[in-house]
This record gives sequence, structure tokens and C-alpha cells, in this order.
Amino acid sequence: MLRPRSLIIYFLILLADILLIALDKDSYRYATKPLLVVLLAIYVLYADVKIPRSFRLFLLLALFFSSLGDDLLLFNNLFLPGLGSFLIAHIMYIIFFLKIRYSNLPVPFCKYPLVFLNAAVVIVFILFLVPYLGSLTIPVIVYALALSITVQSVLHAFHFRRQPTGWYCMAGAVLFLISDSLIAVGKFYHPLPGGDILVMLTYGFAQWGLVYGSTEYFRVRIMN
Repeated sequence: MLRPRSLIIYFLILLADILLIALDKDSYRYATKPLLVVLLAIYVLYADVKIPRSFRLFLLLALFFSSLGDDLLLFNNLFLPGLGSFLIAHIMYIIFFLKIRYSNLPVPFCKYPLVFLNAAVVIVFILFLVPYLGSLTIPVIVYALALSITVQSVLHAFHFRRQPTGWYCMAGAVLFLISDSLIAVGKFYHPLPGGDILVMLTYGFAQWGLVYGSTEYFRVRIMN
């Protein structure tokens, strides 16, 4: 029962965290935000599906560094270490989805329009943001490229018609891109009305989509 309960608690904590943002009670978020990814890690650890050890390791590492990034970003003066931690998290996600890609049957390369669209969006966004980045130009560009590669790795990992659980991962990767883009715009360009709420909402569903889609993929694969 721990596995489904961890997801129920996850969404309750996510709701509580968003309410704290809306009520401008940021000091209380030290009790909510750090729990979120920990609950997803519990979900992965106790999932009633046999995820191969090497796959599970990289998924847990992605969650570990995401959790560390969440903790660091609670402090305004630790933005760069937080960014670095999330960069490592994305590298772990990229390795995880590449492992799925190369253990899966060959995926037809009919997705070039989406590949180019993803690349174009990230390049345009980087060009828009560069004049405002100052000393953080290189770290932010590197992180943006990692986000783009995460989306690409998910895009190529699944046969979406025959493996529809991959859509959860795809939605998660895109929401992660949106969430971090909102952070960048709010921090470097101009604060957005309700931006913090939108960031947390998209981030919460992004991490859930990546984790839930991944575990369900292995459940269906083993059943088949």
C-alpha cells in the first residue's frame, strides 16, 4: 500500500506547497517542498514492478539530485549550486531514457519535426534571454541545452503508439522545460504574475509524469 499512498501524499504536499506560495508563507515551504521528490523516490523504490537495477539506479539518481536542487533553491544565494544540481539530475534522466531507447526496439525516426521544433524553441529562448543573463550566461545556456536533450531523449525512447505510457514521460519533460523557462523569465527578465505558482505546478506534474510514465513503461513491458 505504500506505493499508491506515496503518490496521494505527493499531490497533497504539492497542493500544500502551492497554497503556501499563494499565501506568501515561504518560510513554511521548508516543511513541504523538500518532501516532494523524496515521495517520488519512495514510489520508485516500492513500485510493484521489476525495474532493472541499472535503470532504477539512474532514475533514483535523477530524483536525488532534483531533491538536492529543490533544497538549495530554497535559499536565494544558492541559485548556482541549485542549477548545477538540477543539471546533474537532467544528465541522469538523459542516461535513463537513453538506456530505454537502446533496450527498446528501434524507434522509427519519423519525429524529426518535433526534434527540430524542440531545438528551435530552446535556441530562440536562449537568444531572447542572453542579454539579461550577465555572469550566468554560460551556466544557463548549458542548463537549457540539457533540458532540450532531456526532451529529445524521451522523444526517441518510446514507440508512443504501442507504448502510450511514454506520453507521461513526454509530458513530464515538456512541463520541466516550461517550468524552468518560467523561472528564467521571472529571475532574469521580469517577474510574472503568479509565476511562482505556475513554476511549482508545472514542476510538480513534470516530476510525477517522468516517474509515473517510467514505472508504468516497465510494468507494461514485463507483462508483455
